[in-house]
Amino acid sequence: MRRATAVLVLAAMLAIGGPAAVAAAHQPRLQFRKVRVPPGMAVYEWHNAGDLSTAQVERRLRFLRANDFHTVYLDIGNYLDAAELPDTDPTKQARLSAVRRQIKRFVATATGFGLSVQALGGAPTWTGEDRGYLGPMLVDLVGDYSARVRSSERLMGVHLDLEPYTLPGWLDDEHVEDNLVEYLTTLHDIVEAYRAQLDRSANRGLQLGLAVPFWLDARGDAPGPVDFHGATKPAAHHIIDMVSDLPGAYLVVMSYRNFTRTSDGSIAHARDEFRYAAMIGARSGLVVGQQYGPAPGEEHITFHGQPRWVFRRAAAEIALAFRRYPQFRGLSVDDLDAFMAARP
Repeated sequence: MRRATAVLVLAAMLAIGGPAAVAAAHQPRLQFRKVRVPPGMAVYEWHNAGDLSTAQVERRLRFLRANDFHTVYLDIGNYLDAAELPDTDPTKQARLSAVRRQIKRFVATATGFGLSVQALGGAPTWTGEDRGYLGPMLVDLVGDYSARVRSSERLMGVHLDLEPYTLPGWLDDEHVEDNLVEYLTTLHDIVEAYRAQLDRSANRGLQLGLAVPFWLDARGDAPGPVDFHGATKPAAHHIIDMVSDLPGAYLVVMSYRNFTRTSDGSIAHARDEFRYAAMIGARSGLVVGQQYGPAPGEEHITFHGQPRWVFRRAAAEIALAFRRYPQFRGLSVDDLDAFMAARP
């Protein structure tokens, strides 16, 4: 389920903004080396729980705790794969049980480190009639799982990262409006599945996260406003509307830049979503997504290759810019492997 580097690169190419030259590195200042990651930090863990040994899980979670992370988005693609097996498959129940045990161990260990875990899933093809059912299905799987385990083993949310706009031709002028409507319809179905799960006592605190690119605000050369459910507005605004009454829901605005300032920086690219959410009094949240994975040819969108203190400096600036908004829920980092591999 992990997104390939090629997908990340394509997504980067679609980002609307100026050249990377504006992000020329400044000389480090010692005070930034001491800046702590803002509260509410989350990280993408693109390994399934069963891919890692107990020792690896503990090492990674201990690292996250030491670096002030609070939430892990854990890929559970193998759980969905098992659930999709036909009922006639004799291995289905055994595979489901095995995956549940793996998730329970991971979550219980994370709970012991003071970390919460949310299920992570998604792919560019998860829209439309053929595969649009997968997002709601993942929400239902998480809800069913958490209803049958102890509180210390519960997944605290489900996080969907679809990115259909990375598919060839998706943004072509003659198709983009229909594609956006299909995308928004899929997200609406996911939100409705989430609302249904909130009626279950075990899931009353369940969270829902949706990862969206910053340029869905229709600024610059990005696709313009789209008609959906009787209103014409930027796609990002439609998505905020969908969850605005849900305090447990949030959007990760993928404001991918390795610098914060100027009109092409991460702060400027996330600002429209914050202003709109504040204007309508949204009870849902916004997380500012940042990238640490490799993006050859688009190095300005990622902190890959840079020490972690550089990210911490940017994170502190982002938190300062948005902390006045009640919708601000912190930052997220994609992905854990790259963040751990970086120099301190």
